[in-house]
Amino acid sequence: MMAGVSTPLTDRLLRRIERTGPITFADFMSAALYDPHDGFYERGGEAGEKGAVGARGDFVTAPHVSPVFGKLLARQVQDFDAALGEPAPFTVVEAGAGNGTLAEQVETGLGGGLRARVEFVLAERTERHRSLIEKRRTGATTRVVRDLTELAPGSVDGCILGNELLDNLPFNLVRGTEGGLVELYVGAGTGGARLALVEGPVSSADVERLSPALPPGGDAAVPTGAVAFVEAAAGVLRRGYVLLVDYAAPAVRPDGGAAVHGYRGHGVVGDLLADPGSSDVTAGVDMGVLASCARELGLHVWGPVAQRDALAALGFAEELEALRREQVAHLDRGRGREAVRAYSARGAAGLLVERGGLGDFAVLCLGKGVDDTPPRCMTKPMNRPREEGQAT
Repeated sequence: MMAGVSTPLTDRLLRRIERTGPITFADFMSAALYDPHDGFYERGGEAGEKGAVGARGDFVTAPHVSPVFGKLLARQVQDFDAALGEPAPFTVVEAGAGNGTLAEQVETGLGGGLRARVEFVLAERTERHRSLIEKRRTGATTRVVRDLTELAPGSVDGCILGNELLDNLPFNLVRGTEGGLVELYVGAGTGGARLALVEGPVSSADVERLSPALPPGGDAAVPTGAVAFVEAAAGVLRRGYVLLVDYAAPAVRPDGGAAVHGYRGHGVVGDLLADPGSSDVTAGVDMGVLASCARELGLHVWGPVAQRDALAALGFAEELEALRREQVAHLDRGRGREAVRAYSARGAAGLLVERGGLGDFAVLCLGKGVDDTPPRCMTKPMNRPREEGQAT
C-alpha cells in the first residue's frame, strides 16, 4: 500500500508520525473512520444527501436493504425477553447504531407488551449520527451514548445488538517473517507516497496473544477492537444476550493476505492509505477468535451460523410469502404501481439471504446469566465452512 494524495487528515497524520514515529494500523483506522473533522463516518451528509451508508452512499447494510431484517431480529429480541422473564425495563442496546434505522425496524416489529417495557440505548461513535438519532427517535424510551463505556457495569438486563459493527472496529496488522512475528505500522512514505506500511515490533501483548501463526510473508488482521467490544459487552450485561452479525473471514487466508479493503461509492478501494477519511476501512472478522474470548469470559456461545440460516429460523420464508400475497392482491385489484412496489420489496428481501452476499454473513450469539438453550436464530447449524471462521 502506498499513498500520495494530500488531505488535511493525511497532513495531520504525517505530523503525528514525525513527532512520535509510525502509528499502528489500528490508530490509523480509528483516525480514518472516526476523526471528528475528516473521518469517513463524519463526512457524510444528513438525510437526502450522500452519506456513508445507504443506496445513495458508499455501501449498504441489511437494514437499508430491507426492513424484513429488523422485523425478524425483533422476533429474536422478543424471545430474549421471554427467556429473561420479561424484565422491566427490557434494554435493547444497539452498538454502532448509525442513524437509527435498525432500531426503528426492531421497535416496529415488537409486540405491544414488550414495546411498553423496552428501553433502547443507541451507542454511536460519530457526532453526526448521534444528532440524527436524536432528531428521529420519537418512539420508545431512548438513550443515546457514544459507546458502551458510558453504561454502568452490570446495568443491562436485555440484549446488545451489533450489525456490521465488528469489521469497522480498529484492528492491528501483523506479518510473519523468517525471524518471527512483526507488526505493520503506518509511517511516512518515500518518493510519491506520503504514507506507507512499515514493519516494526509487535505493539502489545494483546496483539501477540491474538495473532495467528503466520508463514513468512503471510499477513493477518488482528481483531483487537472487536475483542475489546466483546469484553465491554460482557461487562455491561447483568443478564442477557449479545447478537453479532458481520462479514466473517478466516484468520489466515490461503493467499497469505489480510484482505483489508474499503468501500467508496459501492466500489472496493484497495489503497486505503491514499486518501484517509475518503473510504470505509474493513476486514473480515475471525469469529472463532471472538468465540474463544467469550468463553474465556464465562459466556455461553452459540454459532456462528450463516445469516440466511438465522433469518430462516426466524421466519424469513413466511415474510417472503406475505410479500408475494401482497403483490398478488394488488394485481387482482388493478393496482399496478403498488404491485411493482411489493415485487421490488420481495427482491430486496431476497438479498438478505443471497449466497455470495449478505446471506453468507455470520451470526454469533453470546449469553450471560442465562441457561444454555440455543436462541431461535441459532437452531439450524451452519454448514461446514469452506474456510475456518467463514460462514457458508
